[in-house]
Amino acid sequence: MKSITAAILTIFIAIFSAFKVNAQAPETIWLTGDLTAYKTGETVVVHVNAISATPIQGFNFQIRYDPACLTPVTATSPIAGMNGLFLPQNSGLVDASFASTTPQSANGILAEVRFTTLGGCQTDLTLEKADLAIRSETGLAVALTGITLGTNKLTLAIDSAQGSAQELPAVSGAPLSLAPNTIAATPTPSLPKGTVGLVGVLGVILLIGAFILFRQLRSAHNSQK
Repeated sequence: MKSITAAILTIFIAIFSAFKVNAQAPETIWLTGDLTAYKTGETVVVHVNAISATPIQGFNFQIRYDPACLTPVTATSPIAGMNGLFLPQNSGLVDASFASTTPQSANGILAEVRFTTLGGCQTDLTLEKADLAIRSETGLAVALTGITLGTNKLTLAIDSAQGSAQELPAVSGAPLSLAPNTIAATPTPSLPKGTVGLVGVLGVILLIGAFILFRQLRSAHNSQK
């Protein structure tokens, strides 16, 4: 099973081309937070939000933070069918990607990100970049153009006093680990019985792989300008 999946993924990536399509209407992504004041040891909850007239099959975002003030914990998506991809995390930058095998509506919260406060400081969280993606007719990951970043910075005041345990709502979806300088082990999917389940799992793998490759190609192209 693993060898077949790897072979299909290799072929898929080999024929991948970086395309962009124009969105049907202006797409907007912005950052919000539940609170702006915290104590040491408490959990900061922020949301990456989007309004898109075009149903999407994936998205990614990067949030800059001060590792002396905060440490990232997890990211989750409340959108049904959005699966997180485990990526290496560099200290100071959250990098998260999600993908789905079927188009999903994006009209509200794309993802919830949680941080733990480390000590007294005043700091910013900055949404540096974000992308929305669809799948083209050929099955490739295609990023929407014309995406506008709305509010992309949150300022937090963290008291040096030790905080108490917070009652937080349960997360929606499987938590994606954001531990810095590590890559979490991707759990082996349990395959539903039948061909449809197998195709669904492979579809997620292929779409996520192509989506990440698109990001790498775009970054390389931008750096050459």
